[in-house]
Amino acid sequence: MFLPVTETGRIPVDTEGRPVLVAEPAGDILVEVGEVRAFVLETSAAEKLGALRDATFFTGQHAVLKALHLIRNRREARFDPRTGQELDYPAPGAVGRIGERMVFPRLDPAVIGIIHHPELDRILLARNRHRPGFFSLIAGYVDPGETLEDAMAREALEETGRRIHSVTYWGSQPWPPSGSLMVGFSAVAQDVQPVCDTDEELAEVRWVSRADVPSLPIARSGSIAHTMIMEWFHGDETGSVPAR
Repeated sequence: MFLPVTETGRIPVDTEGRPVLVAEPAGDILVEVGEVRAFVLETSAAEKLGALRDATFFTGQHAVLKALHLIRNRREARFDPRTGQELDYPAPGAVGRIGERMVFPRLDPAVIGIIHHPELDRILLARNRHRPGFFSLIAGYVDPGETLEDAMAREALEETGRRIHSVTYWGSQPWPPSGSLMVGFSAVAQDVQPVCDTDEELAEVRWVSRADVPSLPIARSGSIAHTMIMEWFHGDETGSVPAR
């Protein structure tokens, strides 16, 4: 059986939330991750099989998330970046080849951080200009030559104008829709107001209290941003939600 994936990285599921499988693949892109064999299917055809769900719906399902990432890579990495020759993808379809040369799937690291103010007991949330419908954490891609911690500090300063310190690793999440690995951090900022100009990527930046969270639209369930925000909301950044 084969798992259909749309060109935008969505998967049809049945009424119980299980991925819909088909007997034969209908496309020429095929990847294998253990028992998961996935292929690209046009969105209109996938919609006839079930409700479409994106990567956040499959959090924790390693094989499905890896298949989504590899499908994206196969669609975008058709040619050798060194020679320009078309790549061949022998089974299981993960690594591109030209003779003995191998081209591995690209993975772009990105950082995301829950930034605290130590005296106000608030966190910094923002709305992106391109996705203004919800509030999320400060995030961005890692530049060449940067450490992850340096990238987090740079993104916070560029996007919000706030300086951060005490950058501590929190956890990570694969993010197949953009070919990324999201690396989460906790950090501290004492600048209530911006101390410099920003890159204007964000439509709004706001210090948010726990009382504010229930009334705000935030990043969707299943995303690392949602998990980090809700752990802070419940009063324990380590993931333990106190009994009520």
